[in-house]
Amino acid sequence: MKVNEFRYSVKSGFRNLGRHPFLLFASVTTLALMLFLLSIFVVFSLNASNLSEIASQQPPITISMRVQAEKASIEQMRNFLSSRSEDIVEYAEFTPAMNFANFKEDMGKDELWEDFSIEDNIPYTFNVRLADPGEGEEFKSNVEAMPDVYEVLMESEVMSFLDKVTRWTNRIGFIVFIVLSVVSALIVANMIRVAVLSRSHEINIMKYLGATKGFIQLPFIIEGLVSGFIGALLASLASGLLYVYIQGRFDSGLSNISSGVFSLLPNSSVIGTITLINMGVAFVLCLVASMLSVRKHSNV
Repeated sequence: MKVNEFRYSVKSGFRNLGRHPFLLFASVTTLALMLFLLSIFVVFSLNASNLSEIASQQPPITISMRVQAEKASIEQMRNFLSSRSEDIVEYAEFTPAMNFANFKEDMGKDELWEDFSIEDNIPYTFNVRLADPGEGEEFKSNVEAMPDVYEVLMESEVMSFLDKVTRWTNRIGFIVFIVLSVVSALIVANMIRVAVLSRSHEINIMKYLGATKGFIQLPFIIEGLVSGFIGALLASLASGLLYVYIQGRFDSGLSNISSGVFSLLPNSSVIGTITLINMGVAFVLCLVASMLSVRKHSNV
């Protein structure tokens, strides 16, 4: 195909977009919805994987003593952790007053806690980091057998939970993606079919004049690709704005947590990733749907 013919086909494809506005609106809307849902699943999966990776790098163990635990039990736990210097990289002790101060700082509104009894409601806690995370289960069993130990939490449990959530999110996302992809492809194909049939007289004239199949079919393929590009752009914009909003609320509401393990991925990397995915999926989906539809119905 010559350059002039290619330019004409591209211009014709853009002009065709205005001939069937309702079909264009339906195809763009469906594509945008499908890609928006896909973006949500991708963002959730990326952040869950990121949290799992961070948790696996430095898995801390939190030991919560019972409220009003005996001083002897606190001292025994302190001595136990001190004696395990070969297994424990570091540990930190938090008194009820320290835990309450951190809690009050997170919650704000100091006037609500004027008559609050710290000793009757807040326990001692210990944060421990092991040299070998693989010994976490054995360490947890030993600690739970000690007196006045209420709970032992390990980040490995959080990581395992995040892994399960990520797997189920990917499965659900794949199913939703397949269903919406089929619906989107059918709508795009129907838009191309109507466009081809509405120009059947012109196509016959071009055939009599010796126009090639590529010259006839390219405008309709361009029409499908442009509708896919518009849908991908709208989906990326909507999901990007939503992510920026959620991250802003997360950072402002949970600033102490988000600065540590529970931090969301930066806006630039996430928005860039979902934009590339949306563009790639829309291009492949609309290209295949347009080519199949125009080949089937262009022989008029």
